[in-house]
Amino acid sequence: MPATQPHPQLPGGGSSVLYLCPDDGPASTDLYTAWCQRRAAADGWTLTEVITDPDDRTPLTERPGWQHLTHLVTDGRTNAVITGNRTMIADTTRDWVRISDLLQNLAVTLTTIGAACRTTTPDTDR
Repeated sequence: MPATQPHPQLPGGGSSVLYLCPDDGPASTDLYTAWCQRRAAADGWTLTEVITDPDDRTPLTERPGWQHLTHLVTDGRTNAVITGNRTMIADTTRDWVRISDLLQNLAVTLTTIGAACRTTTPDTDR
């Protein structure tokens, strides 16, 4: 199987936060957490916090977990937000791109467990 090339917008290293809003109960939260932890490790990020909101039907800006995450971002305490899938954050591709662009302007990467992973460490990227 060929190696996956690193995604150009996914700088490795730094801290990451997992943001989860699963709709299938605690068992899926555990699975998503494990998958996101592997994703963080594959990209060389240090996991600093797992944030979970219980209801994806609540508007994003009204979710307590998302509000906490935005404080971490604006305080400069994370370099990446990893989520299980786009629907945990956005209802449409347009919303995902808008949120991703906002975070990118703050030097924070937004990604999912299914997006391209790094295949090298920051030390070997030179």
